[in-house]
Amino acid sequence: MVEVKASGKKPRVLQEHRHDQLRSLGYKVFVLDDAGQIGGILDGIQTA
Repeated sequence: MVEVKASGKKPRVLQEHRHDQLRSLGYKVFVLDDAGQIGGILDGIQTA
């Protein structure tokens, strides 16, 4: 799961809670707030 945020923005508390729930179910969760992070996120997804 990739959460896309505006540049420099962070997830809200409720969103962080949902991320924790998804991780506990075995999902990988990434937060993207800069286009330069796409390569690293794709690498993380491929190793899942």
